[in-house]
Amino acid sequence: MKIRAPRKAAHAKPRRARVETPRARGAAPSTLLPSLARHETLEGLAYRDIRKAIMEGRLAPGERIVANAIAVAAGVSRIPVMQALRRLESDGFVRITPHKDVVVTALSADEFRERFLMMAALEALCVREARTRISPALLTRLRALQKGMAAGRAAGDAARAVAADSEFHRLLWEASGLRQVVQTLQNVWDRGEYYRVIMHARRGGFARESLAEHEQILRALEDGDIDRAARAIEYHRMQAMGRLAETT
Repeated sequence: MKIRAPRKAAHAKPRRARVETPRARGAAPSTLLPSLARHETLEGLAYRDIRKAIMEGRLAPGERIVANAIAVAAGVSRIPVMQALRRLESDGFVRITPHKDVVVTALSADEFRERFLMMAALEALCVREARTRISPALLTRLRALQKGMAAGRAAGDAARAVAADSEFHRLLWEASGLRQVVQTLQNVWDRGEYYRVIMHARRGGFARESLAEHEQILRALEDGDIDRAARAIEYHRMQAMGRLAETT
């Protein structure tokens, strides 16, 4: 019997040697570009700290920010500081001129009005979207924060009252489940932190009118009347605009 040799496949391709990359060997991504990873971290820290300084009024509206001075004081290069400032510009906290001067944004009367109109509309939207998520636990937390605002006013502690106020509104936003809307509201809210602290401090630690308006929002929510709560929050936001205009 004649044995034939096996035929080779006409289109057989030669096998390529497998090249083992650092990622294939299990290397952590941070070890691939350590400089980049480090600068991202520094940028994030610079962004957080400068933003906080603006929110707390340590960098006031209209004040110039010198990137080189911040970099030297922090012991880092100018690059992550400028990257952080560009992020802050996109969020609306600062303005960078063509000559690279950086100034903390000061809002005009028209800009204030536009932002409050936007907040009134978006906050009312959040309340309506949260219709099925207003739980007893959430109402308990909101009621506790209302008491915190009142306690801050009684102690003349504007920072404490404003912090409770911020948490009160944030909980209502997040109950909506609208993540992009929440982020938009948070950015606008943070930009107004400086002005709110000043306004409430000049009104005895926290505006008495604001407490009454929060009470109307809470009672509507406790009654399960979402549409009334949405109208109450719109009213509260527009009244807050007027108080800021009068006292800042």
